[in-house]
Amino acid sequence: MRHAIAVAAICLAIALMLTCGCPPPQPPATPGPDVTPGGEQVQLQMWTIWNTEPRKSALDEIVANFESANPDIDVVVTNVEPDAYKNRIRVAIGSGDPPDVFFVWSGEWLHNFVRGDNVLPITDALSANSDEWRSRIMGDALKWYTFGGETYGIPFLRQCTFFFYNTQLFARDHVETPETWDEFLDVCETVRRPDVDPIALGNSVKWPAHHYVSCLWQRLMGQDQLLSDFDPMGAGAYDSPGYVQGLRMFQDLVARDVFNRAPNGTTRENARALLYTGKAAMFYTGTWDFNSLREGGEAPEEFWDAWDWFNFPAVEGGEGDQEAIHGGADGYVISSKTAQPDAAIRFLQHLNSVESAQLFVDKCRELVLVTGAVTEENADDVLLKYARQVEAAPTIVPWADTLMERSVAEVLLDGCQALIEGSTTPEQIMDDIRTRQAEVKQRLEELGGTTVAEGPGEELAKLAAVEETPDAAAEITGHSEDWRTATVRVTPPGGGAAATVDLQWTDSGYEIVTTGEPADAGDNG
Repeated sequence: MRHAIAVAAICLAIALMLTCGCPPPQPPATPGPDVTPGGEQVQLQMWTIWNTEPRKSALDEIVANFESANPDIDVVVTNVEPDAYKNRIRVAIGSGDPPDVFFVWSGEWLHNFVRGDNVLPITDALSANSDEWRSRIMGDALKWYTFGGETYGIPFLRQCTFFFYNTQLFARDHVETPETWDEFLDVCETVRRPDVDPIALGNSVKWPAHHYVSCLWQRLMGQDQLLSDFDPMGAGAYDSPGYVQGLRMFQDLVARDVFNRAPNGTTRENARALLYTGKAAMFYTGTWDFNSLREGGEAPEEFWDAWDWFNFPAVEGGEGDQEAIHGGADGYVISSKTAQPDAAIRFLQHLNSVESAQLFVDKCRELVLVTGAVTEENADDVLLKYARQVEAAPTIVPWADTLMERSVAEVLLDGCQALIEGSTTPEQIMDDIRTRQAEVKQRLEELGGTTVAEGPGEELAKLAAVEETPDAAAEITGHSEDWRTATVRVTPPGGGAAATVDLQWTDSGYEIVTTGEPADAGDNG
């Protein structure tokens, strides 16, 4: 198997445990017209955010097994750093040159591509042979991949967020895990020490802080209210008082000084280290951090058995399901522009097989959304506990930033950063969200339902200019009438010296021609 770029990772998992037998092996898919055994080899381009170990090696082996069983198909994998991926895949799709198979986050992230007819529906393949493929996928994860009666792609990993905590610090202070928000606030005060912060927060990438607000909104208002307001084609009223209340509750946490110093300047990696070095008692993070904390991870040996987790506390009087878990079902889809749809479907079926799922669990110890993937034989106590917790959860609610339109989510993320800095108010954040969502709705109606613009233009020029620095700000300072050339001023995250980027449109999209010092804004002609 050949590989293109390698740059970083992340992603997710869900599975079940069931130590009793797995479903029988599935027969290989019948080759379609674009795949002829013994004929000319076809190539599939696959983009993923799994670029760190052990996920990268697990995917390598899964692909190698597929190629061995299907010598007529060559899968070329490109690994992209997660935050950079968010721009890069949109540039590729907008440029008309997307990979055949690519990673997606469920929710509005995927729905935006679907509305633009950029994703191939696989409903018929899932339903073939009496729902043989569909029945392998656990829980309700396919719900987040289904729009208008058609299913687009497969969920693969279930990732959820919890409060991870240092059990030794909790035991030292005789603290029980809190079940309500008021109990949680009490715990924060009890575990505080001059050398111990109650909670580690690394918000340099902006999205970690919003998890608090996302969970509080769900606890206060319930999932149905959120889905209605988050819909970019809906009214976007956000008129429930729960929105401001949730932001105020997060603002109150900041005012209580429960976080480490300068959260907005702290990376997630550094925040995680605060937990396992005993400098913070808690860390709200995702199950993607399991491998960093358990045996073989970056945490020191003395911490391997000194941590646990609890669900986000209930908010008394809230209208949402107080036992809901927050998480996402990340997976893969097929481009509607692929020249090899049957080969791509065969590959997704292989990726979604019990054999591939168990291989991934063996290597990564993550929750894969395939029945029989997680067993008592291939999972440790951490994964088994998590799998049972997911199985028992009344519902799993996606995070707000995956359900909101991308630029609306950015307003929320920026607002949470500003709340930490004390430079905005909950009311202002909600006003900004309403304003931006109204602008997005109008733009979506003009573009036919998707913000992935095709062909040269302002949208793709900005994305291309900041492809490797997705948090940077982009401003068009000049362009030709047909947008085939453009100049963009790029300002690094958090300010600093800006640079100008000159772009040229080619058959494969915008390419950077030159990068230089800032220039004065010119005429747009």
